[in-house]
Amino acid sequence: MKALYIFIILFFTQMLNAQSHSEHLDLWLIQKNKRTYVPEHILFLNQQTQEYGRLAIDYTKTSGEYKKSQEAENSNDFKFSAEGFADIYKFKAYGNFSYAKTFENKLANDLRGKKDIFNPFYFYANHPNNFQNQQYFANTMFSYELVNKKLFVGFGIDFDYNWTTGNNDPRPDVVNYFIRYKGDIAWQLDKHSIGLRATYGKVTEENNIMYKNNEYKSSNKYKDRFLNISLGYGDIVLSDQNLLLDRKAKENTYTLAHQYTGDQLEVATLAKISSYDENSELNKYKQSFDVYNRFKNKQLTLQSMLTYTPTDHRQYQLSVKYNNYDGKNLRQIEGLNYKVDHYNANAQLLASLSKLFRDTDVQLGLDHTLYSTVRRDYAIGVYSDEKQLLNKVIINTIWDKKDHFYQVNVTPLYRVKLVNDLTIPETQHTNFTDQVIIPNHQYNNNNALGVQGEVGYGNKTWLNQYSLYFAISGHYLQSDGLDRSSLNLSLKLYL
Repeated sequence: MKALYIFIILFFTQMLNAQSHSEHLDLWLIQKNKRTYVPEHILFLNQQTQEYGRLAIDYTKTSGEYKKSQEAENSNDFKFSAEGFADIYKFKAYGNFSYAKTFENKLANDLRGKKDIFNPFYFYANHPNNFQNQQYFANTMFSYELVNKKLFVGFGIDFDYNWTTGNNDPRPDVVNYFIRYKGDIAWQLDKHSIGLRATYGKVTEENNIMYKNNEYKSSNKYKDRFLNISLGYGDIVLSDQNLLLDRKAKENTYTLAHQYTGDQLEVATLAKISSYDENSELNKYKQSFDVYNRFKNKQLTLQSMLTYTPTDHRQYQLSVKYNNYDGKNLRQIEGLNYKVDHYNANAQLLASLSKLFRDTDVQLGLDHTLYSTVRRDYAIGVYSDEKQLLNKVIINTIWDKKDHFYQVNVTPLYRVKLVNDLTIPETQHTNFTDQVIIPNHQYNNNNALGVQGEVGYGNKTWLNQYSLYFAISGHYLQSDGLDRSSLNLSLKLYL
């Protein structure tokens, strides 16, 4: 960890000397999409022709009645983040660091900290709770040129620490820690680059439930405060004596990356497979009773981005991405009791028209994402099949002056319900099926219309060579007379 702190100091000392006006890699959408590939492998980092640095402070408020059953009525999020890449001696280095504090109010049916929405084994109570979460996150990567312009090796460490507490009985105290070690290798062959990555990660989590009022724990007057354990997708068990849940997991990922860089055409492609194996234990310190659970998932990600630049003022980009998630839950005695199959497929087309009207740059685009989730609880016979198509029209305009710039982004969106099937046997209703599954089914049962956008102002002279950017952005979604919105205030310093 000491080495990581030294790296952070060296990294941002170098970034402060970069003077590269990094806003072009964050606000211009095609350049931003290309930058998002950098953390995936060192070969994408090696292709960057300028250094990049961004410090940001964000505040986000979210509220509204149009929500799923395990979402907060309202939330407030405060975040400080820093991201960039730079040349440090013989290395190229990438870093992304953040600290966030989130307050979620009136969140029911969920006593988790960090969430995997497809992992079924966790504590919950029907009574709404107020949560506070603190997160420390880091993603680091180094690239070293082993053979001149031919062979590169890389390594990195990621970590994610989350601490979550609730202030109503039952009160969770959840500590989740994740660390990942990464190793990369890349070959440069004329206009082609090809690379491999292997990673190994570990997760440890402890969720300790407490009651200040023991009457809430067992009195039938307060059934909504009873502690339950979700075993699958509807199957539950009362957990009045089991107040401690421990998780330990291992993660392995393998990535194949390729980039072609021509005079007018760039193509970036990657394929990634990952496996996750988690063992959970209830009451591990209590010798008279313990319960074990195992959850496994495998994921496949395929993505590619083609960027075509016919002239200095025209640029076009096509991006496609597919992710598949296959999860299984295994009970110690019953065996397979729950399965989830999820995939999402995205396609985005962008056109960038620079200097369209003197100092005006315009980016126009279409974005479509197909979501599909099938869940099966074999213990009680619940079956759910959800499919939606999210459509967006992207309009991004930037007025780039000598000393300052303005941005206006407007993105109308429309979510279409394709399939929304649910089967619950009449004799198998539980408080989870009635207060979680059925409300979520109703949430997905109608189409939804919304808009997201951003208005910002940047100045290039107030802090000498650095650009300062202020922005207000928002997201609004409504369906069947209900709505939900978020508002974000952001201050960014581009180095």
